[in-house]
Amino acid sequence: MVTDLFTTLEQKLELVLTKLNALQEANAALEKSLGEKDQALKEAEAELARVSREREMVRQRIDTILNRLKFIETGESA
Repeated sequence: MVTDLFTTLEQKLELVLTKLNALQEANAALEKSLGEKDQALKEAEAELARVSREREMVRQRIDTILNRLKFIETGESA
């Protein structure tokens, strides 16, 4: 009777340890995926910042060209 209880306890402990191992592996996979997504997000943010800077530079150049054209239209020199 006592040996049956120990056998049952050992089986349950083995089941718990198996589930724990599976959960640890799943957690490691999720952490890796999260790290990859974090890196992708940082790269996307950097690209967005670069594009925003380029857009601002283009806007400034267009403003400069438009201002020069205004001077031409009014007969003044730039």
